[in-house]
Amino acid sequence: MEFDVLYTRISHHLATGRETEAISLLKDNLNEYQQVAEFWMLYSACHLNLEQWDEAEGTARAALGLNPEHPVAGEQLAVALSRLRRRDEALATIQQVIAVEPEYARGHHLLGMILLGNVQNNDERILARQATEHALMLEPENPDFYQGAALAADMAGDQRSALKHLEAGLRIDPHHQGLLRSAGSIEKGHKIVGDHGQLLRGMLASDPMNEKLHEDYAENFLAKQAVYANRWWLFIPLLAAISSFGVGASLPVLLIAIALVSVCAGLFAWWSISTYRKSEKSLPAGYIKDIHARFPSLPKAARAYKISWAAALIGAIAGCFAPMAGAIMMILGTAAGRAGAALIFREISGPPEDRQDPEERRIHLVRLSGGYAAGFWKRVLLVLAHLILFGVCMAHPSQLAAVPLGSAGLGLLVIGAVLAYCQFRLGFKDNAFAYGLAVSSSAKLRGFALLRGNLGGLYFIAVHLVFGLIAFAVSLSLLGSVPQPSEDSGGPVEDGPGGPVELTPEQLDQLTKSPAPKLDDFSFSPMPELPDVPSLDQ
Repeated sequence: MEFDVLYTRISHHLATGRETEAISLLKDNLNEYQQVAEFWMLYSACHLNLEQWDEAEGTARAALGLNPEHPVAGEQLAVALSRLRRRDEALATIQQVIAVEPEYARGHHLLGMILLGNVQNNDERILARQATEHALMLEPENPDFYQGAALAADMAGDQRSALKHLEAGLRIDPHHQGLLRSAGSIEKGHKIVGDHGQLLRGMLASDPMNEKLHEDYAENFLAKQAVYANRWWLFIPLLAAISSFGVGASLPVLLIAIALVSVCAGLFAWWSISTYRKSEKSLPAGYIKDIHARFPSLPKAARAYKISWAAALIGAIAGCFAPMAGAIMMILGTAAGRAGAALIFREISGPPEDRQDPEERRIHLVRLSGGYAAGFWKRVLLVLAHLILFGVCMAHPSQLAAVPLGSAGLGLLVIGAVLAYCQFRLGFKDNAFAYGLAVSSSAKLRGFALLRGNLGGLYFIAVHLVFGLIAFAVSLSLLGSVPQPSEDSGGPVEDGPGGPVELTPEQLDQLTKSPAPKLDDFSFSPMPELPDVPSLDQ
């Protein structure tokens, strides 16, 4: 078979997703063209499409061995090395390609993409943006390069330029999958493409076999489930505050408190269910099963939230009659709610498929700690709301006052514990706090930025743990602070703050038989002598 015919057939197989057939055809012609660099580049392209990175590296090196200065072979090798997590080798390879072919646009684009995959400092962030924009200048009609430029601008914090690149690229190719998918990760990208969930559903309708689109679609639905975490954190203390009005109250007030608790719990359940159905509405029929298969912790989180709601309702009603039992039940409900939120955040951070892969574990822990560290000031407002509800409960003192403090303490402890775990597992250089500062600093100041990031991270964690422990300890002390009436107490004898107390006949007889005290039994201390006071005349 002539090479031009072979090249055309292989290119067609690659365009139609038939890489296995392409590899079989290449094997049949191996003896004839094994000394042709372009033959090995076709081989490498098939392995790259199949995500067979080791094989792609081998075939790309074979092509470079026959033609050391071919830019496509160098690009393929750099992609394979990057996927194999050999970042330094990938950067050296693509920089060599650019040195040989300075006007090779794809080389500049790939350099920016490799840097954006794991930016180490601000110098690399600037270089990534320069590289992607230089590629765009060399080929201004390539929508792939607009995607890279938009991502680099977003990483640099320039959302205006990112949106401008996104919009310009979509004008060239309105159906470009890379640009449409990237819009979901660019801040305010919905202004250009609309709701990302609806967009992905439309893309799936036109390309139902695209696994990456299915993965993006499922992740988009999963991200919407994080909204319940803060709701549940405040819901149970609110029920406790309402229930506290019924403790020791008259029958009409007690019935009103129980009715209010039931209404509030019902409204909260309706709110949560309607939010879930709204996010589920965009899913194709039966797609929720696929999402549960992808994220097995999601149905567990839903069950934890249901248990939390039931425990809160039962505890709030029981708290009107037995405050200690109701408070314990509601605190357990709070723990179930925090467990549900933790399961969802774990899935959002992408747990590693291969637990032995250190890079997958690192990415998972960085995402997990970043998710828990975000929204600090919103968390401060939630804790203040807990303190206000605690004050409402203390207006009618009972063990129910322990619920708001217990809820605040549990929430802060969970956040602090997860952040501490991630901090020490990732180490000095890779933890989220240090990495965040290192990315925004220059290469020369990277060491100082890492030190500041670690100290800041430890302080941030300590704030959550210390205040969480204080709140939870006070909550536990409040559970036993209101004494229960003793079963063997006697009857009334006189009216007082604790009610009338009754004495037994034996006690009365002892009081009547005891002798009256005599005057001699009492002794007085002598008065001290007073000093002479000068008269006013003197």
